[in-house]
Amino acid sequence: MRKLWHTPWRFLLIMGTVTPMYFRYLWLWGRGRWFGKPAPGAAWRSAHRKSARKFYRLAVRMRGGLIKVGQIISTRVDIVPKEWAEELAGLQDRVDPSPWSKIRKRLTRELGAPPEEVFAEIETQAVAAASFGQVHRAKTKDGREVALKIQYADVKMKLGCDLFVLRCAVPLFNIFVPKVPLRNIYDEVRKALETELDYRKEAEHTRIIGENMKNVPHVTVPAVVEGYTTEHVICTTYFDGWKITDKERLAAEGFPVLDVMQKMIRAYANMFFVDGVFQSDPHPGNLLVRRGEDGTAEICILDFGQVKILPRGFQQKLIMASVAFMGRDVDNFAKAVAGLGVLSEKDIEHAKPILREFFEDMFEMSPQDLKELDVEALREKIEDILAKIEGVHIPQDLVLYGRAFSLLAGVCAALDPTVNGIVVAKPMIMEALMRPEVMMALAAPA
Repeated sequence: MRKLWHTPWRFLLIMGTVTPMYFRYLWLWGRGRWFGKPAPGAAWRSAHRKSARKFYRLAVRMRGGLIKVGQIISTRVDIVPKEWAEELAGLQDRVDPSPWSKIRKRLTRELGAPPEEVFAEIETQAVAAASFGQVHRAKTKDGREVALKIQYADVKMKLGCDLFVLRCAVPLFNIFVPKVPLRNIYDEVRKALETELDYRKEAEHTRIIGENMKNVPHVTVPAVVEGYTTEHVICTTYFDGWKITDKERLAAEGFPVLDVMQKMIRAYANMFFVDGVFQSDPHPGNLLVRRGEDGTAEICILDFGQVKILPRGFQQKLIMASVAFMGRDVDNFAKAVAGLGVLSEKDIEHAKPILREFFEDMFEMSPQDLKELDVEALREKIEDILAKIEGVHIPQDLVLYGRAFSLLAGVCAALDPTVNGIVVAKPMIMEALMRPEVMMALAAPA
């Protein structure tokens, strides 16, 4: 009975937040259209800020897909108001775990027998919990330590309700920003969230990246344990480590922070430029550290619900843009960016002087200037450049790349705010770009 009432109650709560938000925007829009008195920019910015804060509070309260929606919206700085991106950037996908009784019932249904019969041991206390599921530690009957990620039974119902409201809201809100393709954002959000609910797909991504990372020293990916993985449960080998940002533990183990940063960045440089397959959610909860067999820090990458496999042609152009940027080649950088779909061909010549100015600012910095460079200030500078160029569109593939890069920069800042992540990353990026397979990919037809 509770489940029958849950969806309409959730719908009413969401509508109770979205409806006043809509009429606030309708009044500002109508002032100019109907009364000839356009609302000042400050009024629009205030409305954006208030609306984003209300959505933030709603997402934290309702959990489910709304937190994920807010996280995705916060990455689309190219098409959503700055105030929305700023307010939603702080959404964290951490929730209280569901009671063991519910999880036990879910596991029994998925595995065909009670978990006490399937496993030699299983911990009833979750080791982690998020919007879509939670993780429990267990031991198989043949002695393997494993992690079980179990999807909540009602998550599809909650997500269906959330997506229904969003689908209804998109055409209503799009009249205020006719140049912004809100339907495209909705389609991206829906596809990303529905994909994340399929644990078989996540298991496939885990296998792919795990195989790719075998060539990267001091980096590991948990192996999928067959026989216990279903559409709603994924079982992997257990990695007994701690969060990468636990500086006290790193110091106690004698692991230099710079060494940990370099190993993390090398792994992602290989994903971006060599493999073209990357996990786009590298927050501290998904990056663990432990002592490896050689006594140094070993990095573990977790959670492959959000993975992007770049089309080969797109990856080639991304590599070309990166090589041109490192080589200060404005002409080829502009061509590569146009090839990525960010600029139209007619905008290239207009963009070159702006890009040239940006390159000069970046590459004329002294080593000390670079060390002190604020990544957030750099992001704002890039946004200002995009604002000067008409017709800019950031493809979703590039958005996910930028999101991963931004999260990695945040991890670096958390580890040591006095060290600039860009300076640390450059040698690893160049190392990846100079790999023979990357050079061959550049030479091959797209």
